[in-house]
Amino acid sequence: MAASKEPRVRISDDEMQAFLYIPYELMDNYKDMETVQLFLKQKGVNFGIIEENLKGLLEKQLCDREILIAEGSQSQDGTDGYYDYKFNLDFSKKPKIRPDGTVDYWSIKMVETVEKGQVIAEYHKAYQGQDGMNVKGKIILAKRGRDQVPLRGRGFERSEDGSTYTAVIDGKIEMMNGRITILPVYEISGDVDLSVGNIDFRGDVIIHGGVCSGVSIKATGTITIDGIVEGAQIEAGKDVVLRSGVMGASRASVTSRGNITAKFFEYTRVHANGSIQADVFLNCKVSCGGSIILDGRKASIVGGEVWAIESISVQTIGSDGEVKTKVRIGNDANVMRRITILRSKIEVEQENLYKIEEGLKILNDVKNDPRRTELLRVKIRDSALLANDTAELEKLENQIQRAKGGSISVKGKVYPGVWVEMDDLRISVKEEQERLEFVKNPDKIVMCQLES
Repeated sequence: MAASKEPRVRISDDEMQAFLYIPYELMDNYKDMETVQLFLKQKGVNFGIIEENLKGLLEKQLCDREILIAEGSQSQDGTDGYYDYKFNLDFSKKPKIRPDGTVDYWSIKMVETVEKGQVIAEYHKAYQGQDGMNVKGKIILAKRGRDQVPLRGRGFERSEDGSTYTAVIDGKIEMMNGRITILPVYEISGDVDLSVGNIDFRGDVIIHGGVCSGVSIKATGTITIDGIVEGAQIEAGKDVVLRSGVMGASRASVTSRGNITAKFFEYTRVHANGSIQADVFLNCKVSCGGSIILDGRKASIVGGEVWAIESISVQTIGSDGEVKTKVRIGNDANVMRRITILRSKIEVEQENLYKIEEGLKILNDVKNDPRRTELLRVKIRDSALLANDTAELEKLENQIQRAKGGSISVKGKVYPGVWVEMDDLRISVKEEQERLEFVKNPDKIVMCQLES
């Protein structure tokens, strides 16, 4: 830097550093700290003077150069509070495919359990941060950390300081929409037979053995069964996982409001509101509101009727014995008829409610009039009917939408004796074929070759 006849202070653009330059000719005027500090203050440097650098400048007579003389303090942004969960929040509910193409149904994990007294979460409070200051003495505000709201749910308690959450019961733990719920789990170590009796439980049921014929198992949650299910009735409010399968002997039924996963089904009635995944259907009557996926190396549908709203994916359909096998996707004419009926019914119900509202307006100022009481009663009844019919219509219309573009794909063989239905269309397979996809286009079913 060229020599200057005047001392100068340079402040960086971010105002976090200040540099002092004193020319040689004027060094004698700045021999003590008080004089230099006063000069810096006059130039607007009010914070962060580096005493060591100032002392060195005076002792070593550092002139004709810029010396870092002051440095501001950086602000430290805060961090938000967070929860450290002590249970598994992310596990797959689908079985794994082994290297040989078979399906490992024991790999499915549906339930995360905790024990009474177990810590399920620890809360780390927010760090509010620390303000900084530049060399001019101006405060640099730090970003403040925000604390999280306390955990909501049931089945656990919170410590007084709000940092620890502990289970108060043994059971299944799950987290949905930021809410943690611990529900009781009915767990049986062995088989369920007539000596154990029927099970009707509010929560999840886990059976580590099999289920014998004649037994009924109902649960509002998920049902998981490790062993073979015989001629029993299984009904779940959520999912059903059968790690082995069902030998139904035409007496078994499995119903789920969620999804169903099983190794195999034989001579069984099966229904799921969601999707179904399995290896084998043998002479079963199957229906589901989603898709049916049979993706093991030996996955097959032999005999019976299998129906899905959205799609079916399978390795083999039928057998070389030409067993009659029906597979269907989409909706039949009954669904369309029901939609037409509901639309007409809803229109009439809305008109009736309008007339009731008009009648109530006329009788609004009349107290204790039996006509007004009767109209209110009819309004409550008809409003409930309208709500139910509207909900059913929305469900069926959604079902129609989900069925659009569906297909039946067969990665292996399709044998004679197989009937394929898509909505109101139907075709039969007359000769053995391989790697087919059945699609609706638009008034007939087309058999396309699957790409390799």
